[in-house]
Amino acid sequence: MKKLLTIVMIAMLAFGTEAAIAQGNSKGKGKAKGKPSFVDEKHRAHAEWKREKAYAKAEKKRNKDYDEDERWERDDRVRRDDERRSERDEDRRNQEPDREWKRKVEERRREEQRKQESNRTWRDVILGRTGAN
Repeated sequence: MKKLLTIVMIAMLAFGTEAAIAQGNSKGKGKAKGKPSFVDEKHRAHAEWKREKAYAKAEKKRNKDYDEDERWERDDRVRRDDERRSERDEDRRNQEPDREWKRKVEERRREEQRKQESNRTWRDVILGRTGAN
């Protein structure tokens, strides 16, 4: 009986494997549906044409309102803004030593405060007293 069940089980596995291999990975896309490959090529070509058309339309719209003089003015405006930004950055760099000094003073103050708090006894901690009291 065991031999018969083993043979039946092996036959079922073999049949299941064959069915799985026959189905493959296509998951019902493309040619598996019966769609010829030229249809995909046609769709790709149409999508590419549509993208090119939309790009040309956007480019035309962007360039429509500007003539050469306005473009030069816009470029000058951008250049002036860049110069202002660089001046602000330079001012910040010049003020940096003051900030550095203030930061060091603040760090020293915090360190002293930490030292005072670390010198408190358990009794002071429980009663909520600071080290200065």
